[in-house]
Amino acid sequence: MKKTINDRLQELTKKLSDKELLESNSLGNEINFHVFDYDPEDEYIVREHIENYLLTKTKLNIKVFDIYDIIIEILNEKGFLEKVFEYEKTKGAKYVNNVISKTLGISTNSDLIMQKIKKEVEPNQIIFITGIGKCYEIVRGHTILNNLHSVITSNPVIMFYPGSYNGQSFKLFNKLENDNYYRAFQFVGRK
Repeated sequence: MKKTINDRLQELTKKLSDKELLESNSLGNEINFHVFDYDPEDEYIVREHIENYLLTKTKLNIKVFDIYDIIIEILNEKGFLEKVFEYEKTKGAKYVNNVISKTLGISTNSDLIMQKIKKEVEPNQIIFITGIGKCYEIVRGHTILNNLHSVITSNPVIMFYPGSYNGQSFKLFNKLENDNYYRAFQFVGRK
């Protein structure tokens, strides 16, 4: 029987409190990366749970990185955000997404998203990655996880993913096939 999103969020909360998560004892020395996948229509329920429960009513040491917000912040810092709006009007979204990817240096040694995350991560924090659905044309979930390997080595990472993850591959919004990724563990099963 399929669990409801609320049942899964309660299970998520319980698992976050388990000291084994920070110690990664049960992973056989694998990286401590996890995916909490959910149906896209549950986006606001998941967001609400993170913002109004996990971050305010628990004593968990959680750091949230919303990838979309980081992209906007970087573009703003570079004075490029307004230009992006102009480009979109004149050259279209596909062109803009390509320019943004290049500006951010995604999957290069100078990946600005990874640099920003690395600068803000502290020991013993549980890292949440959110915003994947909001920026899917610029960067994909599997790319973020691949790039995080070199940035986060001891903190547990949980990516909140609007779609499905079967332990081998992602399906964004339960529709768009993504590249294979098999190094993360599903954090809370759907059944």
